[in-house]
Amino acid sequence: MSKDNKPNAASLGLAIFSVVVLAVSAFILTTPGISNPISVALQRGTYSSSSFDPISPVNTKQFSTVDEFTNFVKSNQGGSYYYSGSGFARSTGVMEESIAMDSMATPTAAPLADGIQKAGESGSSWDYSETNVQVKGVDEADIIKTDGNYIYTITGNTVFIIKAYPGEDAEIVSTIKFDNSPSDLFINGDKLSVFGNFNNAEFFRKIDFRPKYGMTYFNIYDISDRENPTLTKEYKFEGNYFRARMKGDYVYFVSSSMPDYRTDFPTPIIVRGEEKISMPVSDIYYFDIPYTNAHLMTVHAINLANPSDDIDSKAVFVEYNQNLYMSHDNIYITYTEQINEWDIQKKIIMQLMEPYLSDADRTVIEKIKQTDNDVLSQYEKDAKIFEIYQNYANYLTQKEQEAMQDQAEILLKAELAKYDYFEYTVVNKLGYDNGQISVDANGKVPGHIMNQFSMDENDNVFRIATTVSRRWSQFGSETIESQNNVYALDSGLNIIGKLEGLAKGEQIYSTRFMGDRLYMVTFRQVDPFFVIDLSNPRNIQNLGELKIPGFSRYLHPYDDNHIIGIGQDATETGRTTGLKISIFDVTNVVSPKETAKFVTDERYAQSTALYDHHAFLFSKEKELLVIPAYSYTYKGYNGEGSSEGYNGAFVFHITEDEIVLRGLIDHSDNSNYWSPQVERSLYIEELLYTKSPNLLRINNIEDLESVKKIELKTGTTGNIPVY
Repeated sequence: MSKDNKPNAASLGLAIFSVVVLAVSAFILTTPGISNPISVALQRGTYSSSSFDPISPVNTKQFSTVDEFTNFVKSNQGGSYYYSGSGFARSTGVMEESIAMDSMATPTAAPLADGIQKAGESGSSWDYSETNVQVKGVDEADIIKTDGNYIYTITGNTVFIIKAYPGEDAEIVSTIKFDNSPSDLFINGDKLSVFGNFNNAEFFRKIDFRPKYGMTYFNIYDISDRENPTLTKEYKFEGNYFRARMKGDYVYFVSSSMPDYRTDFPTPIIVRGEEKISMPVSDIYYFDIPYTNAHLMTVHAINLANPSDDIDSKAVFVEYNQNLYMSHDNIYITYTEQINEWDIQKKIIMQLMEPYLSDADRTVIEKIKQTDNDVLSQYEKDAKIFEIYQNYANYLTQKEQEAMQDQAEILLKAELAKYDYFEYTVVNKLGYDNGQISVDANGKVPGHIMNQFSMDENDNVFRIATTVSRRWSQFGSETIESQNNVYALDSGLNIIGKLEGLAKGEQIYSTRFMGDRLYMVTFRQVDPFFVIDLSNPRNIQNLGELKIPGFSRYLHPYDDNHIIGIGQDATETGRTTGLKISIFDVTNVVSPKETAKFVTDERYAQSTALYDHHAFLFSKEKELLVIPAYSYTYKGYNGEGSSEGYNGAFVFHITEDEIVLRGLIDHSDNSNYWSPQVERSLYIEELLYTKSPNLLRINNIEDLESVKKIELKTGTTGNIPVY
């Protein structure tokens, strides 16, 4: 087909352009109370044809003007565009193995180096457990806290303050009720902070603002009188609650939102009382990479000891599916970037079809690119432009399409051969110090992470363990197996050391960084337990490994030479057979061994501690391990269905070479067997406290005898009062 004898495809392009022109010319704003509409002058649009490049460095950039910020927002709002086929390209594309870990519950964090924070740090003389956190001295927000005298916990829309010790006298001393159910809380001396997502139509009407992508609240209470907590400060931040950490007196509170173009308050807002304050544009950062699903992560530093309006906040644009790790000096926010094969294939198709375009359609394409971003987003522009190219492809003869397909396949193979990996974890580093936040560095490593257990910082070296997903080729039966890698990065997030190609065909199920070592579990049919030496970050070494059936979802240090693993037992073919707890002896790093294990008789027994480390309670001194446990076993049908199971908390006696189930603290009276009930457990002196949504049980640790039960009644079921 010659350029002078083409199908009338230009008509389609002109039709598209006509719609755009009509949309632009008719775009007017009608102001309430004014009869005549006010015309809005539209700006020249922006367009980028770039895609993620794993070779080029990722540079951190700072917005300097509001116009620069709003142009970025307009270009990136509305989500990504994806197309699965073309007029002549093969419909099957390279498929990526789904990342199983991403479908788990809320991403979890790693525990303390020694497992439990010691008592006496919050003014109490009692021995008590604190929240199981990743980094000692960096507290993590949770639904329950104790200071050794009182327990503070969330159920539904209510925070309960409970006089907890001694157990016989335990009672609820006060409650705080919320219109919007709290997510988490912190305790700092006589200050209680409670926070979560906020939605109140009446309040939004009052302040004449409704955030499109959510708002959070952060309340601070004076609890010097536990029976009468007093609200002393309340903040509201734009975005949904993501994570929170506390070091010293400062909480670092992270919210997440999507780009939202506004003319009145263009940047994210902070609400003080009923006053709306827009973040300074200079406090918002982005990176010189194309975004497909941009999200804005905002970190607020809040002083609990002396709350004030002077809050330092910094925001960074990242992609969807983030994770967070916080060391003593830095906050790391990560996300995964994919090499999108369809984007590459689409560019090749457009390159091959370029000679067929008419001058009229070239003009249409340029005008689409220049259309104001208010009218067409980047993704809509891509769709309309490709539709013009595709229309020409559809009118090719079968012979021409086959020739074009062969040529496209050759070019695609050559382009794909340039890439060693097709997924990367992008790491954003924010420094913090006494409430001051800085955006310091950015880098990337191949593969995706499982959760924040995959990250660690030691002696200014950032360490990260990733899985590169399995891929299938569209050019035959060839597959690229998954593999697992470990990287060390310097303070500027440049890779200085790596160990690649571990456990090919498997993926990481759990990791635990401890000083100069990394303990890592992968799984496909058996459980390879790796011991990796990180003492020289420029020369990472695999010291030894142990292969046993099953896998561990969570690793927790017992001591310097023993690791606790909790997961599932499995047959040699990979079929799971029960909830499993193991002790790994790593004294001989070349030959680690499993010295003790416990496996439930019930094949489908589960524990939320597999995915949420806050549900894991361990004390080496007390030889105590407590985890939520539940099982539902169907026994058969004989005219009536019959079943049995349990729902509560398993209490174990644990040493370096023995794991013995002592009993179950039952919470099934408040539930059925279909879902877990026990959310958390903690101890104060000789007493064990287990919490389900509507019940706090107190038992003696030594003999597990019941001491007291405290019902956590919120007072309502939906809008129905409960008596």
